[in-house]
Amino acid sequence: MTLGDGVRRNIAGVSPEERTLLRDAILKMNATKWDGTRDDPVPGGVTWWFKQDEIHKATHVHGGPEFLPWHREVVNRFEDQLRVIDPRLSLHYWDWTQDPRSIPGANLGTSTGTLNLFTPQFMGFGGASLQPIGQPFEAAGFYDPQANPFRSDNAFDPNNNPADKPRAVNRQVNGTPIEPVRDQEVLDAAEYTPMRKLLEKSHNKMHGFVNMGNAHISFRDPFVFLLHSNVDRLFALWQLRTGHPERLDPEHVYGAESDDPELNGNVEPWSTGHGDEGDVRPWCAPENLGIPHTYKDPSIVTPRRYDTNPGVV
Repeated sequence: MTLGDGVRRNIAGVSPEERTLLRDAILKMNATKWDGTRDDPVPGGVTWWFKQDEIHKATHVHGGPEFLPWHREVVNRFEDQLRVIDPRLSLHYWDWTQDPRSIPGANLGTSTGTLNLFTPQFMGFGGASLQPIGQPFEAAGFYDPQANPFRSDNAFDPNNNPADKPRAVNRQVNGTPIEPVRDQEVLDAAEYTPMRKLLEKSHNKMHGFVNMGNAHISFRDPFVFLLHSNVDRLFALWQLRTGHPERLDPEHVYGAESDDPELNGNVEPWSTGHGDEGDVRPWCAPENLGIPHTYKDPSIVTPRRYDTNPGVV
């Protein structure tokens, strides 16, 4: 494997140096802000990191045909921003058939051995009780116990300005990984609808295993991107199964759900900036950087490169 080759890999298989580069790039995302100020009509001054939480809160979709392609777009755009910071990086994935606290045969640099992803050197706290994720993220301002004003955990709380830090980002790791047979059931699904339902069921279970607060605030936790990169990896692997060219065809990939109005509507907030729970800059006014596109756009239908894609080494 080569740093900078554009392939997303099992995070346990990349070198310790590359894991450190990925961590450092995520930390740096909280040091760069979008234009504007927190008191603008549509808040500005949001860091690249907290923009992920703002996007997810305003527009995320679950339980429907858009679940997989919407999360593919958010993952792809996050990877693009990582590459602005360090062009060599890819958004690697956590293989959820492995316990992230104890992954055997991992790349430890000069040897292989057991790897815990939840240390101050990488993803922070990962114990059995719900606690703040700690270092290195507290020092980088991913949360501040004394923040005032602060971004609330309650989606209905008026203290929800995306430019503000939360007072905590909590995590709890308690449970067991997905059984490999569950992934195989996803890959063996004949049509998009049963596949995405099976995959979302596994996703939901893994959000319980690695509890990042709740569904509305999980995108404040950097580990969420390793989880969702794996969701997208399995979607990609299903698309690339031999004998199914229609799964790479925008008009047929979604099978019986291809005519669903949501799949044929704008992908938000990146089309117009208008989310279900508020507008999101810079895709809405005043920047108006949105580019209207649907879930059939080739940038969404075509998967990125994973080490499990056929022909990728």
